[in-house]
Amino acid sequence: MPSHTKESDHDYANMDTANTSMANTGLNKRERAVDSAPSTPTKQPPEEKRTKPAEEGDGISNKTIFEAILGLEKKFEAQLEDIKEQNRQSAAMVTSLAKAVEFNAAEMVDCKKKVAKLETANEQLLKENDDLKNRVREQERYRMRWCLKLKGVKENKDENIRANVLQTLQKIAPDLKFDEAVDIVHRLGKRVDGRNRNVVVLFTQRRIKEELWKRTKDSPVCKQEGIKFAEMLPQEDLQDRQRLWPLIEEARRAGKRAYFRGPHAFIEGRKIEEKLEN
Repeated sequence: MPSHTKESDHDYANMDTANTSMANTGLNKRERAVDSAPSTPTKQPPEEKRTKPAEEGDGISNKTIFEAILGLEKKFEAQLEDIKEQNRQSAAMVTSLAKAVEFNAAEMVDCKKKVAKLETANEQLLKENDDLKNRVREQERYRMRWCLKLKGVKENKDENIRANVLQTLQKIAPDLKFDEAVDIVHRLGKRVDGRNRNVVVLFTQRRIKEELWKRTKDSPVCKQEGIKFAEMLPQEDLQDRQRLWPLIEEARRAGKRAYFRGPHAFIEGRKIEEKLEN
């Protein structure tokens, strides 16, 4: 028994040795085959590119895309709602502006009506104003027809101007009674040293006043005493006379009879309507 066991052990050992030898023999053949390959280079097939794990991690998944789409949708909805709100506000503003424009249009129509009424009233007031001015001017002119202005009378400190003027008037027209015909005699304006103020004579009788006015034009008394009589006229009449004076002066140089009556100028008895520009 012991001897049989030993022989069997030796058989397995021999088999292992034989297998090892065959494996080595096959390896040597492959090595030789590799060593015996031709040295001429040959084209190698392209190697397949393999995705690295890191590169695979950088890819965008469907979940990420879906979440991005949802985010864009929410932003779009928010912007759309904001636009809708702006449109509502714009519509409200347009409605408010339309009401304001309508109100302003109604106000404009009302203002135009009022302006038309005011224009009519203004025209009426202008006419009335012109009429009142003419009436006042005529009243002033009528009042001044009863007066004469005396220039050149020497002025003294304690003078009796009425007595002095009546004495002068009596010298000019001895046949006229001036005590009753003369009402008021006074100087015009404030007193100024070295200057003789004009004297205003108010008559109670127009007939006496007009007769005296005619005689003073050629009176030697006026020339001797250096005095001069003039009509009392409103300021407007004086301005009219100043504008018409060149026509009167030209007519007189031509030997024509030219004179003033109130604010009007007459040449050879014909009233001159033309007025010179300022």
